[in-house]
Amino acid sequence: MSISGNLRTMELSELLQWLNQGKKSGTLIVDDGRVNKKIYFEKGNIVSSASNRPSEYLGHFLVSHGFITEAELAKAVEIQETTPMLLGKILVTIGGISEEDLRRLLMLKTEESVYDMFSWEEAEFRFVDDERIDRGMIPISLDVTGIILHGMNRLDEWNRIRKYIPSSGCIPVAVGFLDEPDAEPGERQILRLVDDDRTVQEICLESHSSEFFVCQTLFQQIEKGRLKIVRPRDAQAPVGASPTPNSHSTDMPVLNAEALLQAAERHLEEKTYERALRHLRAARSLEPDNDAVMTQVKAGEERIRSSLREDGIDVSRIPRLSRSVDELTGLRLSPEEGFVLSRIDGNYDIQSILKISPMDQLDAQLVFHKLLKSGHITLEARGS
Repeated sequence: MSISGNLRTMELSELLQWLNQGKKSGTLIVDDGRVNKKIYFEKGNIVSSASNRPSEYLGHFLVSHGFITEAELAKAVEIQETTPMLLGKILVTIGGISEEDLRRLLMLKTEESVYDMFSWEEAEFRFVDDERIDRGMIPISLDVTGIILHGMNRLDEWNRIRKYIPSSGCIPVAVGFLDEPDAEPGERQILRLVDDDRTVQEICLESHSSEFFVCQTLFQQIEKGRLKIVRPRDAQAPVGASPTPNSHSTDMPVLNAEALLQAAERHLEEKTYERALRHLRAARSLEPDNDAVMTQVKAGEERIRSSLREDGIDVSRIPRLSRSVDELTGLRLSPEEGFVLSRIDGNYDIQSILKISPMDQLDAQLVFHKLLKSGHITLEARGS
């Protein structure tokens, strides 16, 4: 028996209990309009997860927790392109991580992915009976009752944190010594990135971490009197603008998929690609089971990629800074632009940077496009 609905009318805890008590095997798909997650069940237990949010990919999760470096991630991804072996197995093979640590981190990644959904006030869900995961994956098994209890505690913790760090635009400022000898590698990495200038969002990107992991680490320092939080840089996003973890703002009213696709078409013709992409994704979220909508969304995304290539965003080209670091530092750049610019060294081509970026690849290509059009970078063929 399958089930579908919305978290607005059936809470996640109730849904998970139903699947656990029924000893269900299959895939739970949950979509909140921006993030799509899959939670895999075997006889009522959670055995794995997947997400379209890049920061939840295994490679980025391992970087965020200090187990591998960006360079090791790039090497593993390059190997993965020539072999059917899964990324985790590749990292074990090349000595990036032990199998014991990998299994532990896979469990933690799955737990964190489920905990995150407890903050979703509304999301469409459906359960697909007997849809199984790839048997080549390292097996794990998580008790659902424990997940539910920790998930509810996570929501309470988020609410406490949001009173001090209300949005990702906030800037943590050190007012004491942040050294934590007993901290985990990922926590130390986050604390090292606190420079009284970076926003929470910039720290998330630099460390490849989820917003919760960063905020939780910073909150521990706030409680010890070592950090304070100052207003977001952007006057359009004042403190308190994001009271809950999944508050999503868009530039579009709630419409049907057809109207969103029509709006996306207009933006494509006007070459306002970011807005076109937002409308395409909104249409996909509204009707994820509509094959005709999915076909149009994929076609629209491919048109954006094609247009970017025509405008010079060839992933084999090497980006170079066309302004000095001092000039760039004085500009108002988005966290995404800052991440991309900081990875440009005259050796990496665009594709190499895309491999280590915690952003969606099409989003990252749009950042390159914006930087190129703004005159901040140039693109050169290798060897020129």
